[in-house]
Amino acid sequence: MSAYQPEASNVAPGGEAIRERLRRLGAGATGRAPGRPASMPRTGETVATAAPPATSLETGLAPAAVGDGVEILRAGFGPGHRHGRCAVGNALRSIDHGGDLGRTVWLDTETTGLAGGTGTYAFLVGLAYCGGGQLVVEQLLLRRLSGERRLLSVLAERLAGARHLVTFNGQRFDWPIIEARFILARQRPASFDAHTDLIYPARRLWHRVLGTHRLSTLEAEVLGAPRNHDVPGWEIPGIYIRYLRDTDRAALDPILVHNRADLLALVLLHGEVSRILRAPLDAGVALDWEGTGVLVGRRGAHAVAIECFERAMRDACEPGDRWRVLQKLARAHRAVHDPDGARRRWEAEAGTWMRPDRFRAHVLEEVAKARTRQHDIRGARAAVTEALSIVDELIDGTAGLHGAPAAGVARLADRLRARLARLVERDG
Repeated sequence: MSAYQPEASNVAPGGEAIRERLRRLGAGATGRAPGRPASMPRTGETVATAAPPATSLETGLAPAAVGDGVEILRAGFGPGHRHGRCAVGNALRSIDHGGDLGRTVWLDTETTGLAGGTGTYAFLVGLAYCGGGQLVVEQLLLRRLSGERRLLSVLAERLAGARHLVTFNGQRFDWPIIEARFILARQRPASFDAHTDLIYPARRLWHRVLGTHRLSTLEAEVLGAPRNHDVPGWEIPGIYIRYLRDTDRAALDPILVHNRADLLALVLLHGEVSRILRAPLDAGVALDWEGTGVLVGRRGAHAVAIECFERAMRDACEPGDRWRVLQKLARAHRAVHDPDGARRRWEAEAGTWMRPDRFRAHVLEEVAKARTRQHDIRGARAAVTEALSIVDELIDGTAGLHGAPAAGVARLADRLRARLARLVERDG
């Protein structure tokens, strides 16, 4: 899930490519892994009793199965477990609103490279799902590369009943890597009715507010759960490569903690996104109101989207920002069959932004369009005439302007003259 980290590298310390080091360490080898106890079962799963509910990310984890080069660990988080400001139970209730929570699975992977491709292994696959009245986090750890087929078989079993997959950047990174590993192993990947990638609503809701939409930042700022002493995602491939060389299992513990924290953050962020999109005006957290309006509008809540866009207008100072939000506002008004509301909004902007610039000319053009739709031809002519006078002054004042800006002003002038001629003809 850390694929979008700019500092990530596909080159291990010392300059050797990670994929070459994997080959040298025996990616296709068979036989017993170095350092594996002779008593470790080679086939089947040694299923342990259900792990007790975990009280933190560092405790309550129990090995559930081990064998064929795959280690499976499981932890449970009860409804009252809190991660920052958010409780597991509240998040699951928000997500379950109108959905099938019992067939939803959250997924996060840790891989041997951050660029993807057929040489990248998903050596740790973390899953979260509801079971036994709690949130279960299960981690499939590849102890040796020759055990990948076994890991994929176990993963396929776990995903067999799921209909809804939830990830963070999983549509572009996690799931394509897993699909590629299934295909290379000549196994059929799981299929889902829906795949929700939370990176997209997160970008709309918070990127302009926080300056980023990285999961770690959202975990700290939105969930109120900053991580301390967490292993950076870009270091994880190198740690695993060193583990394959020296088989020090304890070296993987920070990665397991990191992955488990990612899964818990993923579930709770899903709950926050679901809660916010149902009632964004009462969210109680800082939001990008423009992006929020887009998301709720896609859900059909156009009246709420209008209020979100109005809040965005209060923060929009630059002409480009105001123009972008105004266009969304006008579309939202038309979506609720309120063309008069769209006209009033353009007229209000024309009455607010009095600077005789290109932005005002564009706004007046939209005023003219709205008035024309309502058969107010004289009002439309007045708006076009004022806009054309502004543009003519801009052309006179920018005689030395070349390229796209000059061409844009010229096109606007031509468009306004053509519109004015049509209005004069209709009013004649």
